[in-house]
Amino acid sequence: MADRNAPSSFTFEEWRVEFNELATDVGDISGLPSPINGSAVTDVIEAIDALNTAVSTTGFDITADSGSAETVVIGNTITFSGTANEIETSVSATDTITIGLPNDVTITNDLNVGGNLDVTGNITLGGNITVGDADTDSVTINADLTSHIIPNATATYDIGQSSKEWRNLYLSGSLYDENGISLDFPAVGGTIATEGFGIALAIALG
Repeated sequence: MADRNAPSSFTFEEWRVEFNELATDVGDISGLPSPINGSAVTDVIEAIDALNTAVSTTGFDITADSGSAETVVIGNTITFSGTANEIETSVSATDTITIGLPNDVTITNDLNVGGNLDVTGNITLGGNITVGDADTDSVTINADLTSHIIPNATATYDIGQSSKEWRNLYLSGSLYDENGISLDFPAVGGTIATEGFGIALAIALG
């Protein structure tokens, strides 16, 4: 928009033309919104001032899990911060903020999962572990065990019970009681021997 300058030598007609051009530049004052951000405006200058105030003070609120709500206004910078491995943010050319977790995540407090948990890879668990919270839960082991199964206290826990017995027991070696007395099984045939007695074992071959 060019500057409108009216020299004192203007005729009435030149004044009329200049005024009409100025009116075209400004627009119809009756079309001004009122109020703007709660302020009543009656002319263009008041409208510009109200808009400038609104732009510099009105924004949007952001809240989080803790702390108080903050208002973001024009000129403010939103910063996402945290400790190492907690959160990753990136800004793309399309004015999009992407928030995600890094490849390695460290959780120092509790983690509660309300649904299924599928894990691909190795799992290392420390501390006390409880599997299931009722005897209606089940545990299925598809993997082979690569360690001993040792109870926490001696002569305290059973394998199975009268109403829930294990079926077959496959062994390679001997059975030992709490006194160190062993029950030995022959490799092919012969006698199952222990201290004080023997049980003859015959295996028909062929």
